[in-house]
Amino acid sequence: MAQPTDSSRDRPDGRAEVRILVVDPSPEMRQLLQQELRAGQISIFVAARPSEALAMIPVVSPDVILTELAFPDHDGFRFCQQLRALTSSPILVISAVRSDRDVIRAFDMGADDFIPKPFAFAELRARVQAHLRRHHWRGKQGVVTYYADDHLVVDLRLQEVRVRGQRVRMSRIEYRLLACLLENAGRVVPHETLLQAGWEDQGWDPHYLKLYIRHLRNKIEPDPSRPRYIVTVWGVGYRFCPQPSPSGSIGMRSMEG
Repeated sequence: MAQPTDSSRDRPDGRAEVRILVVDPSPEMRQLLQQELRAGQISIFVAARPSEALAMIPVVSPDVILTELAFPDHDGFRFCQQLRALTSSPILVISAVRSDRDVIRAFDMGADDFIPKPFAFAELRARVQAHLRRHHWRGKQGVVTYYADDHLVVDLRLQEVRVRGQRVRMSRIEYRLLACLLENAGRVVPHETLLQAGWEDQGWDPHYLKLYIRHLRNKIEPDPSRPRYIVTVWGVGYRFCPQPSPSGSIGMRSMEG
């Protein structure tokens, strides 16, 4: 089992603040990722094979996982599915794009992001940090039922939505879609899941989903043409992205919170 890099500075409980697991069959890529991601209170663990990485999950408890899809002796898509069964931590696929179908399949198998090779390390670091923030906001206590920042407040228990302090009227379907996105804050919600949430078993046309997402953006986004709350993940679905206030704070509560 790989050891963390020398850059880790453990807390008194022995747990580093952030743990990143890198899974790639290339020794050069593993070393490069270690070098580029090394910073502050970060421990980086590496594995060459999916079987090794799966054995490390319960021991390392990584906060984020970076993985290749192409392995000589293991199906990378199946590996994503196995990882998702073991952890709720963000899974970022780093691989050469063979087709749009591969990207969509990676998301379907549990990936949270797909970063095509070659890539800029500055972008990779930014994406890792963004996923770590979303995972922290989402928490591990259950389904999110409340969200608040300086612009938007959503309270699912009260079935109330406010923008800049003013209550926003929503149709039943708009509210169902927003609730589904918020309950999965920070994670990609597939089109099929949103269609089921909005229209249940009444029979629906995928075109309606795009139409209602546009309605939602017009009601809650500061600039609907450049959405920051309801973000499109092309070919897969949508993601609700929590936004920090100018002070850096954010309000989210779970069902147990």
